[in-house]
Amino acid sequence: MSDAPESGSAADDGSESPAFERLFERTPDAVLVIDAAANRIRRCNDRACELLGYDRERLLSLGPPDIHPHDCDVFEAFVERVRDRGSGFTAELSCRTRDGEVVPVDVTATTVRFEGRDRILAILRDASARTERERELRRRSAAIAAADDGIAVLDADGAVVYANGAYASLFGYDDPDALAGATWEELYATPGRFELDCRPTVAESGEWRGELTAPRADGDDVPVRASVTALEGGEFVCVARDVSEERRRERRLTGLAESSRELLTAADRDDVSRIAIRTVADALGHELACVRLYDAEANELVRTATTDAAAELVRSAVAYDLKSSNAGGAYRSAETVRNESSAADAYTDDPCRAEVHVPIGEFGVLSVFDREAPLTKVDVQLIELFAGVVRSALTRAERDERLQSRRSELERRREELAAGDRFNTLVTEVIRSVLRATSGEEVKRRVCEELAGASLYEAAWIASVGTGGDPEAVTIDSSSVATEPFAESDAESFVTSPFARRLVRKAHEADAAVVERRRFESENGTEADADDESIAAAVPVACGRQRFGVLAVAGTEESGFAEATQSGLELLGETLGFAIIADRRRNTLIESDAVELEFSFESPLGDLSAALNCRCDHLGSVTDAGDGHAYETRITHGDFAEIRAFLDDYPAVRECGLVERRGGTCVVEITVAGAPPGLLAEAGFSLVSLHASDGDTRLIAEVPSDEDVTRVLDTLSEYWDDVELVAKRQTPTRGVDLAVPADGVAGLTDRQRSVLETAYEKGYYDWPRGHTAEEVAESLDIASATLHQHLRAAEHALVSSFVGDERE
Repeated sequence: MSDAPESGSAADDGSESPAFERLFERTPDAVLVIDAAANRIRRCNDRACELLGYDRERLLSLGPPDIHPHDCDVFEAFVERVRDRGSGFTAELSCRTRDGEVVPVDVTATTVRFEGRDRILAILRDASARTERERELRRRSAAIAAADDGIAVLDADGAVVYANGAYASLFGYDDPDALAGATWEELYATPGRFELDCRPTVAESGEWRGELTAPRADGDDVPVRASVTALEGGEFVCVARDVSEERRRERRLTGLAESSRELLTAADRDDVSRIAIRTVADALGHELACVRLYDAEANELVRTATTDAAAELVRSAVAYDLKSSNAGGAYRSAETVRNESSAADAYTDDPCRAEVHVPIGEFGVLSVFDREAPLTKVDVQLIELFAGVVRSALTRAERDERLQSRRSELERRREELAAGDRFNTLVTEVIRSVLRATSGEEVKRRVCEELAGASLYEAAWIASVGTGGDPEAVTIDSSSVATEPFAESDAESFVTSPFARRLVRKAHEADAAVVERRRFESENGTEADADDESIAAAVPVACGRQRFGVLAVAGTEESGFAEATQSGLELLGETLGFAIIADRRRNTLIESDAVELEFSFESPLGDLSAALNCRCDHLGSVTDAGDGHAYETRITHGDFAEIRAFLDDYPAVRECGLVERRGGTCVVEITVAGAPPGLLAEAGFSLVSLHASDGDTRLIAEVPSDEDVTRVLDTLSEYWDDVELVAKRQTPTRGVDLAVPADGVAGLTDRQRSVLETAYEKGYYDWPRGHTAEEVAESLDIASATLHQHLRAAEHALVSSFVGDERE
């Protein structure tokens, strides 16, 4: 090959001239002269050394394969094109630098004559910046295409030039090209808004933001939040996002907030459950749900509130219980239980595809179901959030219920105390009336009038049961009735009504107060209001074992029949019984003539008198701690051992003790399980004497002249066998001319007086009692039974002092 320059080559134009040299060295691009045949670099400029990282000497020792080791085939093909055409350009080559870095280059080449031979003059321009820009554009294009937000480029008139898939899906299209050329007015249901709002706002501030409605191809409307900014050349870029789910979440959260406020006003657990279920259906959008609350007594979860759809599902699906076992698991573990199934599952008889059971603390479980699709993570999170709100509401409702219960209890106690005060005042007035009464009949009348005239009651009556030979007969002894609150039109109709008679019979058979309620019926046969209900209570009128009838009261105020008031009525019944006895004793005392009744009956002392040929005289008696009664008896027989040996054979005699021996007479204390010592006093009779001689026991009692002898006989026959009336005689009343002891305590021992004073000081005789018998006994350091024994003895001595009970 000749080194002479060829015609038309660069060498022909003076490629080695000074001008060429200056241009070669000063050009800003890298320049190489390449011997393609020898694969050698024959010449390079400083920019080439700088680009490739070699010094000139080292670079001129290299060939193109060293510069383009990874692009050899591309380089050789390029060189062939340049040889064939005389010049060429490629952007497909890159150079590897001395540091191993690969630099993309744009190569412009031409054939030249250099040093008398054909060479390739290659100009290399670093394309790194351009390549990076192209790479960044590709990344951005891919990001726009893959973005969840809809992105579109609009021309100056607002028509779509480019749209990504997300933008097309907003309008119900799969292919973004379907929107090409579509105008703003065609896409959004807001004609003129682009020209009147968007364009002016972008021109003024650079950006427009707003919310739009996008009609979809399937006919639905989608809420869209969009922003529009300007591009160079008068175009616009629009970014739009479907906010349907966001709106749904907002509606849910708004519904939850409203429900939370409503839950704050819930009255009780059931009310909380109903509000919770309504919120799940309306605000959260789940039509299948239920609330189960834990029942501690039954030890199970009980469904307390259910949506209509869930209730219908339970009715229609055989043996379907809304997954109670899974709800129980959530309650026991205190963690959410979630189950899902697909349509392809073999188990297809479950009517629901998804279920979630969220514990509501210690109160129960909130269960939510879906027939068609699984519950999303957001769905479960909102349900769990709401379950926490329900738990707080249940806690507050439970606390409010406790507080309300306490307030009600305090109010009830306050009312009871107020009623107790009123009743105490009433009892005081009744007792005063009793003390002012001059006869038993007046006592009964005044008691009825005072009770019926008080604010607590509207009616009061005293009745007897079993008169006239009929054990079921009820006789009204006295009454006072205000008929306005009752159905009966007159007093007699009320106190003789079946309701009143039934009440009296029950109290006659009971030892405590009997309370009955009566709800009246309206004229059409339906139950009347609660205000039409009346209440009645009855207590025995008794003194000890003696019954003198029944005291009954009726009214409409609950406080008049409270437990404490019932106790007061019982005390009033005892007081009335005592007053009746006192009246009988008084009648006996004030009458110039009384009737003396002498009775004969069998007793161990009678047998003793016959066996030992002695006489037994009753001196006094007391009741011991049990149900035994100790009688002090003077026996005209000096051998106590013989007396005790004889009486030990009688089961009724529990104990026999020697009190004193005086010559041929013994004073003994005999404890028996028989007649109580106060038997006659409780019945209103006076004991004259009790003695036994010649095998016969005789009891002489003084009674009013109008007393029914049969009643006295029945009283004695209750405790002794073969009681017979052997004599009835008129006699001057005993004790009429006896003076009442000045100190009022004749016959009291120091111990009896001390016990009596202590009981009085501690309010034992007040009503309500200031202290119970047990408390008084404890203060005296004695047993309760001993206290009662001392009190009975002291009371007997006091009553005997005032009514003149003589002892032989």
